Amino acid sequence: MKLTNSSVTNLSDDTDLIRWDPKFALGIPYIDEQHKHLVELCNKLYTEVLASRLKYENDNSAPWQNALAGTLKECVNYVTNHFSSEEKLMKLVSYEQFSEHKKRHDEFTNKVLETAKGFSSMNFSDAVKFCKFLYDWILSHIAHEDKLYVKKVVEYKQAQAKSQ
Repeated sequence: MKLTNSSVTNLSDDTDLIRWDPKFALGIPYIDEQHKHLVELCNKLYTEVLASRLKYENDNSAPWQNALAGTLKECVNYVTNHFSSEEKLMKLVSYEQFSEHKKRHDEFTNKVLETAKGFSSMNFSDAVKFCKFLYDWILSHIAHEDKLYVKKVVEYKQAQAKSQ
């Protein structure tokens, strides 16, 4: 899915739930790339929820939720890997708010895992609400909470450069 440099969309837009905007960038290239991929996965899940629901709405033998299992698993795995990368970075730079940040990661991961377990019995409305939850959380976390550790990363890089 191609990301465009525009602002956030709303839930009535049937193409993307979130569009990457340069204002989301932290200036840490590998973390920014991971964040872009999270946005892509959120959009992919949202698009597939809509498409699968339409495709399978008259076919009771092929629940639309089953068609999303791979994308949902991909989301869960990627979130876990991304959080691990971020947490290693925060530890490396001795980020003072690491424990609180990790707690928010853990809470989000638990919510996503809990939802994933019940996804096969979820109705369409709840699936869209879950996509909205991902949308809200990703934007809030990247735009606000992740930006809080950037200063510490910059300070660490500057200290490393001076010591060389």
